[in-house]
Amino acid sequence: TIWYLACASALSSPTQDSKRSKASTTTGKTLKMMSKVQRMPLANRGFSLGLVQMAAPAALAAGSRGVATTKHNPTYIQRRRRNQNPNHQRQQQHNFSESAVGNASSSTKLLFATIAAGGAVAAAYATSQKVSSPARCEAPTRFVTVAKSADIEDGTMKEVMVPKATRNDWDHPILIARVDGQLYATGASCSHYSAPLAKGVMAKDKMHVVCPWHNAAFDLRTGQPVRGPGLPAIPVYPVKEEDGNIIVEVPLEFSDFEKPKAAKRDPSDPRTFVVVGGGAAGAAAVDSLRQSGFPGKILLLSSEKYLPYDRPVLSKNLGKGTDPSSILLREEEHFQEMEVEVRLGTTVKELDAQAQKITLTTGEEIKYDAALLATGATPRSLPIPGADLPGVLPLRTPQDARNIAEKCGKGKKVLVIGSSFIGMEIAGTLQRGGCEVTVVGMEAYPFERVLGKEVGAAMKKFFEEKGVTFIGSASATSIESKGTQLQATLGGGKKLVADAIILGVGVKPNGSMVKGAEMAQDGSIITDECLKTSAPNLFAAGDIASFKAQSGEMMRVEHWELATSQGRLAAKGMVGSPQPFDQTPFFWTSIFGKNVRYVGHSANFDDVVIEGDVSKLSFVAYYCEKGEIKAVATMMRDPIAVAAGELLRLGKMPTAEEVKSGKVKANDLLSTLQTLNAQKADATAKPVAAKVL
Repeated sequence: TIWYLACASALSSPTQDSKRSKASTTTGKTLKMMSKVQRMPLANRGFSLGLVQMAAPAALAAGSRGVATTKHNPTYIQRRRRNQNPNHQRQQQHNFSESAVGNASSSTKLLFATIAAGGAVAAAYATSQKVSSPARCEAPTRFVTVAKSADIEDGTMKEVMVPKATRNDWDHPILIARVDGQLYATGASCSHYSAPLAKGVMAKDKMHVVCPWHNAAFDLRTGQPVRGPGLPAIPVYPVKEEDGNIIVEVPLEFSDFEKPKAAKRDPSDPRTFVVVGGGAAGAAAVDSLRQSGFPGKILLLSSEKYLPYDRPVLSKNLGKGTDPSSILLREEEHFQEMEVEVRLGTTVKELDAQAQKITLTTGEEIKYDAALLATGATPRSLPIPGADLPGVLPLRTPQDARNIAEKCGKGKKVLVIGSSFIGMEIAGTLQRGGCEVTVVGMEAYPFERVLGKEVGAAMKKFFEEKGVTFIGSASATSIESKGTQLQATLGGGKKLVADAIILGVGVKPNGSMVKGAEMAQDGSIITDECLKTSAPNLFAAGDIASFKAQSGEMMRVEHWELATSQGRLAAKGMVGSPQPFDQTPFFWTSIFGKNVRYVGHSANFDDVVIEGDVSKLSFVAYYCEKGEIKAVATMMRDPIAVAAGELLRLGKMPTAEEVKSGKVKANDLLSTLQTLNAQKADATAKPVAAKVL
């Protein structure tokens, strides 16, 4: 606080134009300090918040004197009152003007005044029964010309650079899109793994921009995450056109991502919504409930001892199992802010869907007004002798990852049983770690059931070149101990000795605790197209749900990205705004640095059409059933997969014959989607709203 006050005093003279950049830095650092205080434990916040809040106006006032004089500022920086950037908690409890702060000539005088006032704020803060969110402080902004109007055609988007505001800053990318003549300006990066959104695609009918890597989508109008694994929002900026130029109002201090707008808990609302399951679907659901305006009580029950985490990372980086906090989807403070009650290590004994009652293994009973089943699945074991021996390991949780890492050090022999995605991912990870890895699969080639023989054969060769031994068309019949090692016997009598055996043989839905809702033969819960079950006020999402797809067929998809999307959508149904799930299933895998993206669903394809060079792992594969393209897989051809996903959803994919004959190429999918985006809107459709200057 003293440091900020000294800066305020030093910059208080309006004649010090040379201090403009320092003023900007002071302003930004003051706001950052307020952010840090706001994230402190409650017990420590009171006095610190009082001090910083009293110091902040002086620093902000000094900053404005240094930067707001337009005749000395070629970028025309202005301070504006804006409620923007909740990601950094830029909040201030009181609104002080420059005249109220005064032009103190002595930093000591200002310090004592600040401490006295800060103490009063601290006392009031400490005695309040409930922590209230202060009003967000105004953030300095500026107007920047980023492009010519002619640069952004209708139905297109482009990443542009915003020149740095100070010499200590750097240029910042933003995304400009045009839909039906209206401009939209947003952050340029996906909030999942920071992929450049301009490399993705736009879906006009949804007003979404789609990430090219993992299919996350964000609303162009609000920045809200609406699909896939991106949980934070992306910022949106006011934008206008003037004299053939595109002008955007941007903050002096950029934020890549923001907290989505959410309702506050209202203790007078008697409703209780329960989310059973602390995985991707559960985490997305509780966020979506608040973002959809639900002010009642939210209870998140998770049988795991960790907060929701990024599960797909584990098969690619076993070390994350020792530090689950590094892959959390949401920190504990997020749930505290959202006022969501999280119970970890809590197991549901029974969910009586007709009585709307949950019974825990402790005997506690919980009545709910609406509930979501997001319990996921459990790794399957093998129905063979010895499958339960120590050293026969599954992979699902951080503890599983730790167990594998401990058993599979450098130089160890490891046998992986199962040649689909989890099995091959862990095989690649262990081989990179210095293990001697053998994979046994029931199919002749890895991934054959999903990707077909030709792609599978290329992947087999790729793995073997990396040192992995692959044994196809085989299965284990028994496992036994051999001293400190294990021995697996295959169907033909071949014996394989290993220090550890990893199982990647699929999962089974966790639905056995449910009573009174329609279930499928595999133990999953049957839902309609809006993810509602046959029971009142009960929904299901993720691996546990067999849902009615757009095509009318019942489908259960074990994709992490899809679970996140379904969690969001199911929450909308819980608050009374059901929406049909029309997203095309999407998943990805990364092995030895190579990425496979798969979109669609084709369990019974009868033809595979390939464009590109499979041997070089650069291709687009079309999976066809009776002349209709049902799914697409790509390697090194982004963003073809996400474009295909949108066209599959819209029913605008070419026929199998068109791609087989070469009449339609993969890049034509991008052109087709862009043409759809550029088509004029229906005159009867509702106009879209934009954030306009």
